[in-house]
Amino acid sequence: MQKMIFIISFIFFTFVASLRGQNPLPTQTSSLFTGAGNCALCHTGNGTVLSENGVDISPTTHWRSSMMGNSSKDPLWRAIVEEEVHEHPHLKTVIENTCTKCHAPAGNRQSVQNGEPYYTMNQLKVDPLANDGVTCTVCHQINESNYGQVSSYVGGYTITSERKIYGPYLNPFAQPMITNSNYTPVFNASIHKSELCATCHTLITPTIDYSGQIVGTFPEQTPYIEWKNSIYSTNGTECQTCHMPKTDTPIDIATLPPAHTTLRTPYWKHLFTGGNRLVNRILSNNINTLQLTASSTHFDTTLFYTEQLLSKQTVNLTIEQIPTPGFMHVGVKIENLTGHKLPSGIPYRRIWVHFKATDDRSNVVFESGNWDSEGEIIGLDSLFEPHYSEITEQDQVMIYEGVTKDVNGDLTLNLLRSAGYIKDNRIPPKGFTTSNVSYDTVAIYGDAINDSNFNFSDEEEGSGSDIIYYKFPSQSGKAYNVEVQLCYQSIPARLTTYLSSIDAPDINQFLSLYNQADKSPSIIKQVSLELITGDKGTSQLIPQSHKLFQNYPNPFNPSTMIAYDLPYDSQVTLDVYNLVGEKVATIIQDETIPAGNHRVNFDASNLTSGI
Repeated sequence: MQKMIFIISFIFFTFVASLRGQNPLPTQTSSLFTGAGNCALCHTGNGTVLSENGVDISPTTHWRSSMMGNSSKDPLWRAIVEEEVHEHPHLKTVIENTCTKCHAPAGNRQSVQNGEPYYTMNQLKVDPLANDGVTCTVCHQINESNYGQVSSYVGGYTITSERKIYGPYLNPFAQPMITNSNYTPVFNASIHKSELCATCHTLITPTIDYSGQIVGTFPEQTPYIEWKNSIYSTNGTECQTCHMPKTDTPIDIATLPPAHTTLRTPYWKHLFTGGNRLVNRILSNNINTLQLTASSTHFDTTLFYTEQLLSKQTVNLTIEQIPTPGFMHVGVKIENLTGHKLPSGIPYRRIWVHFKATDDRSNVVFESGNWDSEGEIIGLDSLFEPHYSEITEQDQVMIYEGVTKDVNGDLTLNLLRSAGYIKDNRIPPKGFTTSNVSYDTVAIYGDAINDSNFNFSDEEEGSGSDIIYYKFPSQSGKAYNVEVQLCYQSIPARLTTYLSSIDAPDINQFLSLYNQADKSPSIIKQVSLELITGDKGTSQLIPQSHKLFQNYPNPFNPSTMIAYDLPYDSQVTLDVYNLVGEKVATIIQDETIPAGNHRVNFDASNLTSGI
């Protein structure tokens, strides 16, 4: 009995601790919006409804720990708003009103409905609906009247007082929603179009000179326009394809009425997955401080999908060998798999290559792109690193980023001072061209323009890739291990250094939370290979396994190339068979072939067709 009492007490304690780990979803209402807590009454997973293999995949379960669900409480965003107001105090109401259009839309848009001239950060901080982030009844009430138009950008979405909830399914069962929330569900296929996302993820900001005057505009965040200049805008790939992955499992999407058993497919998971692991972790570690409605378990799910997106859907990373006497010479190819520039969004974000070569005693012989405990890149130039096509010194670092300049042409971290880019070598998406009608808005700047490998392959534009070469002296016959990591960082150290110069409450809170965080970058992809320099000093990649590649060309006439990999010296026999399994030729017969990548030309001119 004592043991049973102990177990019950332990479970009760755990349950109470769990309740303390998050705040409830808001249930307040206004004339336009309702809190996500009201939506969750009917749209919550219970093992049958909104569940897949017994796992809750309901909208609020995934959304509440996403950056969308926490857009108004994001401590970095609040710090940046405060920094911009500090630099431009005469524009305080304009800045706060503009920023809350998308980060606190239920508060901002309701204030417009109420006839108020602007919406402030002070109003946001005491407004439960504003603190619900990009809440359900914001996105699901945006109609398509100005989709894709310039007027829709910078939070120019259209929401009316009709109280229509747009969804992707035909013939919605309307009465339960009408009865419980006074909203009417309506089918609208445009709910999963990129143009919906573009209303807030296209941000064109005014440029402010040092006299405080607006002297132009600056394309601060343009993933939608980048997507338009890619193959994805014409092949059916939308923003939601990657950021709201769908399941084809038939899903019952509502708990009411109880007898309701209509199954819908596909179902789009409201994960809103991005790459901002650092801020996700800051949120997860400070749930009570920031008064968040997600638990640490919710954030664990978001972080899991963040890692999956970064590691599996962001880039291909490969290494090629370049035989060069007296040197270790390797090419690192980065292929962008996303539908926008890499990285995209606010120009603070950066991706860089960490390249390290060690000898057979694990001594580092060449390293570029390592970082320190503050997350700063070692060897970083005081202003910024130029774009490189080849790196020969260890203090040269390949960084893909947008570096902004003010009206005087000087580097600036203040967004409203930004008048253009000194450097923008963020890797374009596949299909991106300089001839596109929107190119001027999303142009390439700096030395990348003259790099024949940047967004080019075989002299054809639009590869969505780049190749950077690393070259350093090597000893003949010596083994090296080369490790390449592609690193991502959403908050560079120089930004926090800049913010530290300003004493203001939201900035101080962010810096306090940031200083407790792990500042190491996210490793998107990494490759580690052994290389050996031959007798003539040429380098060769040592494969990890035996592999026979598809011959090329295929079909062929009269000859074709056959490639194969050997991870170590091997006895090799290479036979050729016809379509019915008969051996017709032996190219290699029981030969000892050294480790490496090998190719052999097969000439079938003396054989009949059909091989």
